[in-house]
Amino acid sequence: MKERINWIDWAKAFCMTVVVFCHLPQQEDTFYLQYLASVILSTFFFISGYLKKPLVSISQSAKKYGYSLLIPYLIYNAIYYPYWFAKFYIEHGNITWGEAIQPIIGTMLGQLNSSFSCELNGVTWFLIALFVMHILTDILNKNKHGKSIMLILSIITMILYGANKYYHYAPYITYHGFIRCLCFFFMGNIFQQWNYLKSLNLKKDLAIGTTTLLASLILFYWHINEEHFVLHITLYYVVNLVSVYAFIYLAKSLNNIKSRIITLISIGTLLIFGLHRMMIGVIDYSIEKILNITNITHDWPECLIIALAIELTLLPIIIHRNKWPILLGKTK
Repeated sequence: MKERINWIDWAKAFCMTVVVFCHLPQQEDTFYLQYLASVILSTFFFISGYLKKPLVSISQSAKKYGYSLLIPYLIYNAIYYPYWFAKFYIEHGNITWGEAIQPIIGTMLGQLNSSFSCELNGVTWFLIALFVMHILTDILNKNKHGKSIMLILSIITMILYGANKYYHYAPYITYHGFIRCLCFFFMGNIFQQWNYLKSLNLKKDLAIGTTTLLASLILFYWHINEEHFVLHITLYYVVNLVSVYAFIYLAKSLNNIKSRIITLISIGTLLIFGLHRMMIGVIDYSIEKILNITNITHDWPECLIIALAIELTLLPIIIHRNKWPILLGKTK
């Protein structure tokens, strides 16, 4: 078995915890939540691109990532469906066959919201987007002009993302996430090919991590002013680029600290991604019923505690992952 890269485990565990944290009900206009929700996926997709290994053929790539991404996508939506059904019935008092089949159609169409479909386990859009990114990257890596095409596609998707935010022409979560994050996946893969980020130096990594984090926070404060939309979108990508450096180098500065929990969270990112929204819903419904309140919101310490509790609850499944490897996108 290939030795794990400890700083990548730290980066993945941090990103996963932040994703769960951001999906918890809380006051949405706080600066820290807006910042984390805006930047965290860029680091996630960068790491995915960085860890990508070249495959012999496109058919091999489709088979590998179909098994490791598309099958878990279907499984996690199937697991989510009874929860969705019960929630819908509780909120509306009844459910028709047409309403019951809409999330199934939405799942088959990649979490599409339309007049005849709706998203089910919406966060699993990233598995569809990641599958397409892997196949596209394998195709381009076999082309002699592949890196130039990656650059062109990155620019095009950045423009499409800005246009979609301005015109709202495609309220489709998978498409939106794909055009938002493709450039960072490409960037991570190119960094891996060029052997970037291989060296480790605690003082240097910590210095780069803290200064880029501060820079990204300052730039984000400027970015959230939308009076000049082109500048707003441009700064969005600058902020995300700088934040990727910040989180990666801060993770590298933690490389000498070994933690089994961090490693397990990193290994179980697919599982946590697939189940955490359902777990959040059950937790919030239980709290609302026990305390007899509606529309519960948490402050940030409560969100952090709940996020960590969800991850810790899933650790036994991750520890015994050999019993159900497909939940983690593995063959064995």
